[in-house]
Amino acid sequence: MGDDDSSFIGRRLKHTGDLLLGGAKKQVVDYKLKFDGLKGTYDDFLSKLLIPYTPKMFDVSFIDQFFGKRSLSFAGVDGTVLKEDVFDLVVFFAGAYSAHGKIEFDSKGHASIVYDEKYLEKGVGVSSVLPVYINEVPLIDQTLLVRDEEGHADDSITFTDAWVVDNSAFADYLMGLAEFYLGYQLVCSENPVDILLIDRVFSSEIASFYAETSDFRLNLDHECGLIGHKIDGRPFTKTEWIFARKLFGNLKMGTPAPRGEFLFPRIVMELIKEPGNSLTRDELAEKLGLNGEFHLSRLDKELEKGIRGSGDAEGLIIRKDQHFVLKPQYRDIKDRIRKLVDEVCGRMFSGDPKVSYDDRFKVDGRWITTNDLAFLSLASLYLSIESCWKNKTLLVGVAKDTSARDLKRQVLPVLNYVGRFKGTFSGKGQDTPDTDRMILQWVSLHEKEQLAVPWATVEYDTAFKTIVPHFERKPGLVSGARRNQISLEKTFTKSYFQLCQAASDKKLRSNVLLYDRLIYPDFDENESNLLTLHHDYQNRPESPELVQVVFYEGVDNQIQSFIISMFEEMTSKSIPELFGHLKPLYIADKVAKYYWSQFKGMVDSTGTWLINRSDLREFLFYLSSFRERRSSVEQSRRYS
Repeated sequence: MGDDDSSFIGRRLKHTGDLLLGGAKKQVVDYKLKFDGLKGTYDDFLSKLLIPYTPKMFDVSFIDQFFGKRSLSFAGVDGTVLKEDVFDLVVFFAGAYSAHGKIEFDSKGHASIVYDEKYLEKGVGVSSVLPVYINEVPLIDQTLLVRDEEGHADDSITFTDAWVVDNSAFADYLMGLAEFYLGYQLVCSENPVDILLIDRVFSSEIASFYAETSDFRLNLDHECGLIGHKIDGRPFTKTEWIFARKLFGNLKMGTPAPRGEFLFPRIVMELIKEPGNSLTRDELAEKLGLNGEFHLSRLDKELEKGIRGSGDAEGLIIRKDQHFVLKPQYRDIKDRIRKLVDEVCGRMFSGDPKVSYDDRFKVDGRWITTNDLAFLSLASLYLSIESCWKNKTLLVGVAKDTSARDLKRQVLPVLNYVGRFKGTFSGKGQDTPDTDRMILQWVSLHEKEQLAVPWATVEYDTAFKTIVPHFERKPGLVSGARRNQISLEKTFTKSYFQLCQAASDKKLRSNVLLYDRLIYPDFDENESNLLTLHHDYQNRPESPELVQVVFYEGVDNQIQSFIISMFEEMTSKSIPELFGHLKPLYIADKVAKYYWSQFKGMVDSTGTWLINRSDLREFLFYLSSFRERRSSVEQSRRYS
């Protein structure tokens, strides 16, 4: 027979294979053309943004000034997650684990690192497990809800069990909380670590949790188990939930800046700090640096709204003659949030086997939901950051894989638009790769003779990710990328970096990674590395609001120099998994994987134990789904 007589399945498989191969070839060719568009960019402008840090001694004077000592403790934190169905149950498991060590410096700037090798015996970790019926998962996982245009959940829509299991995010939220709660413990203990490394991008996590816990997106009465829970005998209120999200910043750095949606939170933070929790309107205007009719009228409107309340939030302040006074029940809001985190997370991740899953995942009989996990994660991050500012703990988040593109899409276009920097990819359109990592990876490879490793991009404020040139292209002005909002500035800086190349071949370089780290008063507030942008917030270009961001181009950066030098000490060229990565995070990842494998074995053993219980056989036959029964029969046939 000829080819035309081949089977239908054979023809379809050949056709599908041809499509796959053709599509893959086209993608490769397209990407090669995009890389060609990067030629010349290093000499044109990227050389001003990529800083080589050739091996050198640590700056002991900086270490003395920042840490106040030369023997520093560090910890790396990573998490693990497991989501598996056992008959009609879904088992959620999540944990976070740390690796520890010390780095010591001599008077000449030499460093020596010692790792705690007894990871499993002495390591620190938190974990928890929740077995729950599949039909109850939508009660705790609000990410599964389908909402209408007004944000109300549509209860008429149902999904299959398989869809619920596959799409549930509860375990992922639980893992995130485990990591942030463990980090909180490490920096807020009696002996806090000096350096904390986490496999997370802090600025992105805060922005995500801040949005997810907004009262405009949630039904706080029905979708948040924490509301109403008593802290020291007083119920945790919707008002406290709404404002605890916003009361974050460092007044020494001038954050949150008195602009946009941060104006009233800044007022509240000033009142919390003030003896008597009371200030006049003129005193507030002076402290916030507000002048001019437009900005003072905005202050008046925020004060009025602060008295009457808005939406689900009641008023936080009252007026007594000329003074605006913070209500007594909100003066200790930060301490109440700390107690809430300590109590709820303490039970959730308790190592006491007597604490049942009801006690861990229910508050006063109500399920803790993904919304609650997001709120507790945000609160844990806030508490950790405030402790890092207080104790001078260096807080650094590291991401191994990233699809970020803010350097190409926001940072360079904005800097060019306001005249602070010259050079951008915008003229090349779609002729360059779309992610910052791929751009920098290619440039590093092709400029290997000029760009030595380790290197890092200059640090820039993560607020840049939410800034764009003015919507109407008015000179000198910027806009917020989404709903004309700009995120909190002077809180985190971000940088891409590359650590290693093989001794045998300069072309074999490690992956480009990114870190973001906390900004510190007294170290990051020099005028030389601050850039003031003018934000047209309410379509009043004549009265813009000032956004002061950090940008280190052309400026010596002591903290980055310390970080990259430390990273170089923590990596290895001889271990493939560590080539260009950090040993503390590598160890923490291995510990997390060990616990994952142990718990996975427990889940599998539980299922086997249930199947072999003769008294449950009939019950389990009807409890299991059709797919499970079919899979069991097929597996038996396959191995019989």
